[in-house]
Amino acid sequence: MSALSLLVVTQLAATPITLDEVRQASRQSLDAIRAQLDVTRAESSTKTARSVIFPQLDLNLGAGVSFIGSQRAFSTVPTFENGALTGFEQKVVNTQPSEQGRFTFGLGLNQLIYDGGRWWNQIAQSGAQEEAVRGQLAEQQLSSELEATRRFFELLKAQLALKVFVESVARSKQQVDRANGLYEAGRGQRSAVYDARTSLANDEINAVRQRQRVGQARLSLLQWLGRSDSEVEAVVPEALTQPAPHFETAKAIEFARKSRPLFRSLEANVRAGELGVSVSRADYFPRISASAQYQRQSPEIGLFFDPTRQNVLALGANLTWDLFSGFQHVAQEERARADLSQAQAQQHQTIIDLEAEIARTNEAYATEVEVLAISEMNVGVAKEQAALEDERFSAGAGSSLEVRNAQIKYTQAQLSVLQGRADVATARAALERTVGGTP
Repeated sequence: MSALSLLVVTQLAATPITLDEVRQASRQSLDAIRAQLDVTRAESSTKTARSVIFPQLDLNLGAGVSFIGSQRAFSTVPTFENGALTGFEQKVVNTQPSEQGRFTFGLGLNQLIYDGGRWWNQIAQSGAQEEAVRGQLAEQQLSSELEATRRFFELLKAQLALKVFVESVARSKQQVDRANGLYEAGRGQRSAVYDARTSLANDEINAVRQRQRVGQARLSLLQWLGRSDSEVEAVVPEALTQPAPHFETAKAIEFARKSRPLFRSLEANVRAGELGVSVSRADYFPRISASAQYQRQSPEIGLFFDPTRQNVLALGANLTWDLFSGFQHVAQEERARADLSQAQAQQHQTIIDLEAEIARTNEAYATEVEVLAISEMNVGVAKEQAALEDERFSAGAGSSLEVRNAQIKYTQAQLSVLQGRADVATARAALERTVGGTP
């Protein structure tokens, strides 16, 4: 089967896949799922921090029986003289076996009132940490989308390049027919026929190898999307043939400060560090709480259910103050301040790195746009030259070598345009990922 026939069969069997579908599917990559689980954990930490502001209610219900065997032990017993109680003394006495019931019910309520500002600072800190993790999730999704976009355009480039090679095969077949016609008419040489057939074989080899590259690019894309191997065909996005806009680096950086999730994540980390210092300082202050305890205890089941007896209600307020703990409070505050300094230093350096990354990415995008413009002008020239050499050869004024060289240049020019358009689209996607959207 020829390269052209294989291309037609593959296109008929392939399922179209768009860039939007690829980007959406990339959000379910393994790394994105891990980042989502981190968000879930952060949400749970926030709920845990909020739990301390609610009353803590405990219930205790129990029933049991104790079997006590014969005992011999010291006990305090009364002493009598002439029938009158004179005092008490310790004696060794014997007790008979017995059994004792135990029925208990308890309900306790505790409410934290003040703990030096720890609980509200911890809630705010957990909220900041959750915001930072959400920013990391958005960053991971952007990275996953960029990688999926890059692999999508690799597949698209391979597909379009295969079409170019198939077109080159068709042109080589026409050249073989022309060379044969000229030779049979006595206007050409036999060597020109051999040259044309050799060129046709080389073009068919290029088409076969390019078909393999299409398969490899397809597998790479499907692997990133977490899908099994299937015949898919990348659909050419409309933006691929539209004029590429120009972006100024300063405006791109300004846009990134408002839209890039990593900037907000860094700010949230610093805010969490500041709140961590406030949390560590709460140990310098007392802790105040209120409590209410209701209990019922009875040795008999009937007495236990008598609501008029066995009731105990205790109300209280508690103040605890850790006045000295061997400088543990000081060490905790120093550690929190060190964490804050680290977060601030990391934010400063990361912002510098991000601005440099944006500048590099924008410069790379501008370079690809300029290269594409040159390639698009060159393909027109190469096409005209190929047509001219075909006419000269058909008229018997040119050689097959000149025709072949012109065809090779035209094929290379076509590939350069396809490569350039895909590279511009990929570079733009990288810039959008760097700034957090379309500037």
